[in-house]
Amino acid sequence: MELSKGYDAGKAEALNNLAFVDIVRMNYKSAYEKLDSVLSITNNQVELLIADVQLMRLCQRESKNKDFYDFREKAIRRQKRIAEEEILLTEHQRKRMVYANSEFSIVSSTYYYYVGLRAQSAQAMEDINEELIARDDTAQYLNYLYNVGAGGIINKGTQQEVSQQEFDYLMRCFIAAQQHGYIYWQANSLQGLSEHLIISEMRDKLIADNYASIRFINADNVPDSLLAGNLAERATDLFIRYGDVYQIAGAFRTLASCYWQINNYPSAIICLQDALEKNKAINQAPDLVASIREQLSVVYAAVNDKQGSDFNRNIYLDLQEQTRQDRYLESRAGILESTSQQLNLMIVAVLVMIALVLGLLLLFHYLKKRNPNGNSLDDLLLPLKEWQVRNEKELEDLEEEYQEVQEASYITHTNVVKNKKRNIEKRAKLFLVNTLNPLIDRMIHEIKQLKTNKGTEALRNERYAYIAELTDDINKYNNVLTQWIQLQQGELSLHIESFSLQQVFDVVAKSRKAFELKGITLNIEPTQSIVKADRVLTLFMINTLAENARKFTAEGGMVSISSKEETDFIEISVKDTGVGIEPEALHHIFDRKVIVDNKETNSHGFGLMNCNGIINKYKKVSKLFAVCSIGVDSKLGEGSRFYFRLPKGIARILVLLCLLSTSLLSYANEPDIPVNADASEQNNSLRELDIANMYADSAYFSNIKGDYKRTLDFADTCRYYLNKYYLRLNPNGRHLMKRIADDNITPAEVQWLYDDLPTNFSIILDIRNESAVAALALHDWALYRYNNNVYTLLFEENSADKNLGEYCRMMQRSESNKNVAIVLLILLLLSIFPLYYFMYYRQRFRFQSYVESIRQINAILLSNGTPVEKQQMISAIATNKFPESLKEITQKINEALKKSIESYNTSSTNIELAQDELRRMEFENNKLHVSNNILDNCLSTLKHETMYYPSRIS
Repeated sequence: MELSKGYDAGKAEALNNLAFVDIVRMNYKSAYEKLDSVLSITNNQVELLIADVQLMRLCQRESKNKDFYDFREKAIRRQKRIAEEEILLTEHQRKRMVYANSEFSIVSSTYYYYVGLRAQSAQAMEDINEELIARDDTAQYLNYLYNVGAGGIINKGTQQEVSQQEFDYLMRCFIAAQQHGYIYWQANSLQGLSEHLIISEMRDKLIADNYASIRFINADNVPDSLLAGNLAERATDLFIRYGDVYQIAGAFRTLASCYWQINNYPSAIICLQDALEKNKAINQAPDLVASIREQLSVVYAAVNDKQGSDFNRNIYLDLQEQTRQDRYLESRAGILESTSQQLNLMIVAVLVMIALVLGLLLLFHYLKKRNPNGNSLDDLLLPLKEWQVRNEKELEDLEEEYQEVQEASYITHTNVVKNKKRNIEKRAKLFLVNTLNPLIDRMIHEIKQLKTNKGTEALRNERYAYIAELTDDINKYNNVLTQWIQLQQGELSLHIESFSLQQVFDVVAKSRKAFELKGITLNIEPTQSIVKADRVLTLFMINTLAENARKFTAEGGMVSISSKEETDFIEISVKDTGVGIEPEALHHIFDRKVIVDNKETNSHGFGLMNCNGIINKYKKVSKLFAVCSIGVDSKLGEGSRFYFRLPKGIARILVLLCLLSTSLLSYANEPDIPVNADASEQNNSLRELDIANMYADSAYFSNIKGDYKRTLDFADTCRYYLNKYYLRLNPNGRHLMKRIADDNITPAEVQWLYDDLPTNFSIILDIRNESAVAALALHDWALYRYNNNVYTLLFEENSADKNLGEYCRMMQRSESNKNVAIVLLILLLLSIFPLYYFMYYRQRFRFQSYVESIRQINAILLSNGTPVEKQQMISAIATNKFPESLKEITQKINEALKKSIESYNTSSTNIELAQDELRRMEFENNKLHVSNNILDNCLSTLKHETMYYPSRIS
């Protein structure tokens, strides 16, 4: 310091070195003062970078997470600035820069390690150039070797391989420190080696694989079981000799772990109390105190001092809040908030200036009479008149469309009435058919009596005569029926049209749910074919064939619907993988009969008979339908393929009407879907969380009562319900909570947090903490270590502020917006005078701009948009400053638009309602049409099959 007068860089270097000594002695207040002085006395960026790094070290020791990231951001900016001029550094500055960069990475790695960010910690160490620091800075090289060997950096390989690599790093550090006389790094490496040799399994493996190295460090020839404690004692003595308060407390903690491992609990308590009481300055390092308190709670539990264990654990849990997850986003938020305040002050200042200038200008502004405009304003009204003529024509077109819909509705209503009448007539014919049943029953009775051969010859003749009378009566009824159901020329009721087959397939696809409920896959191949037929009857035939296929197809099968386009016709086929049809039954498949394939499927064949009747009816209409046919291909046990052929159609503009009709049919056939399934599933999940919470509370009260085994039982049940909740959300999930697991594997609950699982992590934290407390009381140390480690890691990860990210992004946008606002406001301030000049002295130009606005409104009025769009666009044009003469024009335009919109809405509503009614009647007419055709087929079959029976009986 004395030699650095007039040499700011040298003084800053001296202050940095003195601050390092203060940090070692935990005189943090003095260290802050010296480092603050460095920031104020020099502009040497290398020394300023070193000061920032040492401030990072202070913040890491004191668990000041936000301040740590403040200084880290500053250090990163300095590194970038120095890198731009690195070629100008002197040799001494270059070596100081090597120290600064390596120390920055090591401090960052240490901080990340203690807050649980192991991946970032390892990455920070990887940024160090090992060869460079080994050549230029031995102390930093030893620092690097120790931090790698201390643990948490190497993550490739098995646990034994990682431990061996870390052991090698620590041995290299210890040997090099001895060679160069670095007591501090000798102590650190001995402490690290001691921690690696505490656990017996790992110790035995390391001793067996590193016999020479173990003999070298075992200077006192102690037994293997006591070697870890011996190394810890030697490290403690060296740290006391060196004077590092922080490391002395850490060494006592390590020594206590060694005593605890050999069950020497009183000595472990003494070591931990020495760590806390030898120098009260360690209370400035909450993370170190927290680790000592946690270890004290374990040791007190080992000697069955429950009160002492609970006391220290409660302190440990309180300190967790101070040493929890990093606050990088919080740091960013603080910096942005400070910048935002500065920008706000600048904006206020600019606004005040603008207000003052405007106030001065308003003093000189006064109203002047506007010079009369020589041009006539009548020309501005001509576009309005032109638009009114066009609008009246559009309204007339809407009225004409409404009348067309009304006419179509009347025609459809007439067809509905006609079809209803036909339906009643056909049902009356069926009633006539049913009246024959009593006559047939009497004939059957008389025939049975004749078969008994009882009675005289006269009586038998009377019975024959009676049967003949019954036959004559049946013939009379048949003659009447034949006259009624005779298919006369021109009376066939078919609605022939060209339509897209895909529309019908889309309607059939609505019934996919019925197939899925039976475990059958419905496959409908898309098609571009256009057919000419009755659309409703075509839909009926496809539905009939698909339903038959579903009925005779077993679970796991498939039903396929497709079409194939040929030269003159379209072939529509329904293929299934069902039971198939016997060869002798194929020839009579479209005849009326009872089909019984098994006890679960029973059909009378009416559907296929109706399909055959529809095809026959097509053939009678025109030669165009000569290509129509229906058939079946089937193999027993392999399935069947039913197909029918229809003539090709021609696509027309009227396809839109078909789409409207089929949409109604699809709505009618759409199955009901339960709407509360998701709500039920969510309630079940929430119920599982509620049960888990109840068991977590039970575990807490069980610990209070001292029933620790029951606490673990409650914890197991709680984990069961939490896992059940997890599996409900992720049926194939593999991350399940366990009572105890491998420490090297990421705990399931932490993985849930990474995956953003929507669960209650407070329950998990509670149950892990209560499990750790119960394990302490039961002296189950492995169970305690696992639950406590999971609790600590999950607490650190979960306690980060989730809202700061969005807040930082908002502040960044706000900063950018305010910067733009300042520029705009300054430009506005500069432009006030010229703007005022032109606005004040150029009234004619302003009036002309208003006229141009009117012309723009007229252009919008004559555009091709709807009246609503025009009104919105015109409303966006400011007209409140127009003179009265121009305001009258805009008012006329707005009033005309308003009336037009009202008329347009009324007409559109009327058309929509009329179209809805038309679709409803068409839907009803289609249903009646299908029903009448089915009844036609039934009556036609009855006529052909029964007209000769009475004559044969006679």
